[in-house]
Amino acid sequence: MPKDTTPGKPTTRRYSPDEKAAAVRMVRTLRAELGTEHGTVQRVAQQLGYGT
Repeated sequence: MPKDTTPGKPTTRRYSPDEKAAAVRMVRTLRAELGTEHGTVQRVAQQLGYGT
């Protein structure tokens, strides 16, 4: 996970297109496996360490 931040905005992170695509794939796969959309984005974000 990249730790690049923009000066003056310490909470701004930049993710590569590959990282974004992988996260979207994981969310879609998890939604299909669980049969629900509830909590899937948060779960994947935690697994990838995003938002910490």
